[in-house]
Amino acid sequence: MDISSRSDSFQEEYEDIVSDSHQHASNHSSVGLYPSDQKYRKKKHGIAGFFQSVSDGWKRLKGWQKGLWTAGISLFLVIAIFLSWFFITFRYNYRRITTNPDDLGISTVLDKKIVNVALFGIDTRDKTSFTGLSDSIMLLSLNTQTKTVKIISFMRDTLVQIDENGKKYCNKINSAYAKGGPELAIKTLNQNFGLDIKEYATVNFYGMSDIIDAVGGIDATITEREVTARGNNNHGINDMIAEICGYLGYNPNDYYVKKAGEQHLNGIQAVAYSRIRYVPNIWGTNNDYGRTDRQRYVMEQLFNKAVTLKKSDYVKLAKALIPCTETSLSYSDILSLAVNILLQSPSFQQTRIPQNDYLMTPPTIKGVGSCVYFDLDFAKTLIHQYIYEEVTFDEYVAANGISKNDWYRKLSGGASSGGNASQHSGTSSGTTSGIDAKGSSSTVSEADSSRENQPIVSKPETDLSGASEKTESTEKEASKPEENTSSANTSSDQSNETSSGQETTD
Repeated sequence: MDISSRSDSFQEEYEDIVSDSHQHASNHSSVGLYPSDQKYRKKKHGIAGFFQSVSDGWKRLKGWQKGLWTAGISLFLVIAIFLSWFFITFRYNYRRITTNPDDLGISTVLDKKIVNVALFGIDTRDKTSFTGLSDSIMLLSLNTQTKTVKIISFMRDTLVQIDENGKKYCNKINSAYAKGGPELAIKTLNQNFGLDIKEYATVNFYGMSDIIDAVGGIDATITEREVTARGNNNHGINDMIAEICGYLGYNPNDYYVKKAGEQHLNGIQAVAYSRIRYVPNIWGTNNDYGRTDRQRYVMEQLFNKAVTLKKSDYVKLAKALIPCTETSLSYSDILSLAVNILLQSPSFQQTRIPQNDYLMTPPTIKGVGSCVYFDLDFAKTLIHQYIYEEVTFDEYVAANGISKNDWYRKLSGGASSGGNASQHSGTSSGTTSGIDAKGSSSTVSEADSSRENQPIVSKPETDLSGASEKTESTEKEASKPEENTSSANTSSDQSNETSSGQETTD
């Protein structure tokens, strides 16, 4: 082997570790293969070689360069550790849903500055379950420009048209979630009420108590009957507490409410209060209407407490929310809504659909049972006016009257037997009552006070924040939505819910 070939082989296996050794090698090439003033070491390959290169590069850096690199690496490690902790700690139940507008029943985006989110409450007795009938259905509408939050409750027994995989049929609105999950439930809301909902959040009621405890509980006014009513479709708050504690393994004696009046409720007590059904509440509403009013009130109180929390309590609230909530909202969506709306002292308004004056005698549909029946197109108009035009239900009805189009009987080709088709009324029966922050009723009619044992209803349309009062009389309190007693209420609430098979003590 000649000297040149031996030199090539040497350079492949060894590297010099003196910066000017190549010059030395050229100057001493005639002296020998291994000049005495050069330093060599055997080359390292693979991972070892990589780290050796990094080490050599570090040694060649100047002091200020090493400082910059040290600061950059330290910052990177801090961010990496924080993000790892964040995603492990706040790893929530994220469920991606379709983004195809047709699959969600969206015909057009109505207003880009308004974000509509469907809220579903599931009552499954399993804190980790998000399947079954949607016991509570709400629309959460967030206006990113005016910083206004509006909630509209939908009666769970509302008769609607459902489009499931191209097959259209009529059923109660709460069955859509059970049959097709959040996608079908969102599609049903969008198609029947002309909405553009793309996102949802589902809360399990049996985990809701942890969320309420995380904000320090809520204040509410409990009636004497809500405290004392027990058993036989007359369940009051303590029956509900006993049921919840039974499933959670708690001692109900530690949670029973022993007196009526204004008081502070912890998580279990507040959830029990929101599930009372057959006892009139402080506003006079009863049955499923009364329960819906309680649920909205609890949501409003929870919202107000959450936005006033100390920043140090946000982690506690997030940890309570995560286990019992499933949502399609991404981390960036949640942070954006929190920063742009929820942390900007937003105003809060809430109402429900339908009001009792909108009701018509429901049709009899095999396999569906008694239901809540009203003009869906009229409801669509009301909702759009409320969300996008800042017009309350009462204001719209006062100017335009109530429409009662008997859509189901027209759709099925049958004769109308409940409410006059396309009937309009500019009058409003029922009593307007105000609700203050504690849930106190400011006005109760004589008729209401004389019918304590009947399904009494009042006017639940409210703006509890006082943010959108239109007249002097509503500057300090909001009004409950207008309702009057209807046979449709009782029949709906006392039905066996044959379409869903749901059996609960509430």
